[in-house]
Amino acid sequence: MKRLFHEKGSLTLETAIVLPIFFFMFMGVFCFFGYIGARNEIHHALIQSAKSLSMDTILNENVESINENKAGFWETFADLVIDIIRIDTDEYYSTTTDWYKNSSSTEIVKKRFIGYLTGSESDTVAQDKLEKLGVVDGLEGVNFQYSVTDGELEITATYELKIWFDFFGLTSFPMQDTVCAKMWGFDDSASSEA
Repeated sequence: MKRLFHEKGSLTLETAIVLPIFFFMFMGVFCFFGYIGARNEIHHALIQSAKSLSMDTILNENVESINENKAGFWETFADLVIDIIRIDTDEYYSTTTDWYKNSSSTEIVKKRFIGYLTGSESDTVAQDKLEKLGVVDGLEGVNFQYSVTDGELEITATYELKIWFDFFGLTSFPMQDTVCAKMWGFDDSASSEA
């Protein structure tokens, strides 16, 4: 009887030691996969944004819009068709402005990122999604920069990512994602004149 009590006591002590270690290891693995998933989702939205932004130049530089033509008519039938399709264009997926000629405003990059991150045109949805992914301050915590050099678009997003099970609220990691894309139809001489 004495021996049976001693064995039960040691099993409880072993469990009291091993169970918290197992719990913290499990939480660490769970946090690691959450961290990788968040980075992957943000990076994917940046890649899609860069690809989409790089296509704006070919339409803006090579399609004669009715707003650009001094005579008030389209140059070709293809320009007419593309102009009609782009009437209902919003900046979350395409734009008719020449944003790439002035790199001071990053609003177009932010809108394109929101569109490809959420599939909607809502800053609130993007804010909620980024907060759930663990981005500190959500959409407001992501800073965008871009540059166009030699026909290459480079977008950089900086933000802080916190782990999901941060018991003391002290752990956040600074992140920086950079993506590049070729600007299709980009005329470098036109940007140097502006």
